[in-house]
Amino acid sequence: MKYMTFYSSCSYAGLANLLSFYGIDTEDRKIALEMGLPFLFDFEDGCYVSGPMLQSKKWFNLYLNTIVYTMAEEKICREQLCAYLRNLQYAMLGIYVSEINKHAVIYTGIKDGKFCVLNNKWEHVNEPDTLLLSEQELLERVDETVMVAVLNKTAYETVKTEPLLEHSISVLHSLSKDITNFCSQEKSAVDIRSSMNTLFRAILLDGITMLGLIGETAIAHKLKVVQSQFMNAVKGNKPLQLDRYLDVALLNAAISEYADLIRAHI
Repeated sequence: MKYMTFYSSCSYAGLANLLSFYGIDTEDRKIALEMGLPFLFDFEDGCYVSGPMLQSKKWFNLYLNTIVYTMAEEKICREQLCAYLRNLQYAMLGIYVSEINKHAVIYTGIKDGKFCVLNNKWEHVNEPDTLLLSEQELLERVDETVMVAVLNKTAYETVKTEPLLEHSISVLHSLSKDITNFCSQEKSAVDIRSSMNTLFRAILLDGITMLGLIGETAIAHKLKVVQSQFMNAVKGNKPLQLDRYLDVALLNAAISEYADLIRAHI
């Protein structure tokens, strides 16, 4: 069992667990570093995303293609999920392991008539490593549509990361502009709460996590200062103009330094 070793890495720990069934010994951190995850940013479905939130085949294949595997994904409606899984040996999918906590698990087959899944988690969290779920229990834990991922053998591919790094720099520039604009206007508490995931998370949470993986403490320290300011500001749950509470200049300087860091790896 491979456990999570950095924040929100359930899908990366899941990939490590999935690969273990194919005789490949790795872990979430090793995957992240070998694919250059700390240097990747994107804008997906109206959200800025980085680090462990980059979790589709597009990103996983950056690592998998170098070890002659590829990931395939299929959207399956809830009613067809159980029949679909019964035809697979192993797969990764997202389920609700609690009422509010949804994350990646690894389906490993049928045991005692139930669906057996590995629960990708921190090692010392008080949750079971494995869940045995009846068909009804599984269906109660998934959304209307479920993305199911499997691994297939492929030919070796040379992964070209330069375009992705250039794109990441462009994304960071856009992020900086959008943050500056957002913070210059009074926003409702609802809008600010929403922005925590769509606008700020990529740099003030996952970005800090990624900088920690590569030991870039100076940039991370600047971001942590602003992160603390942000969390203190939103505690009041009231309309705010965030640039009265956040050091936006410090945040933009850190974003610029992060972009320079990425540029140095092109």
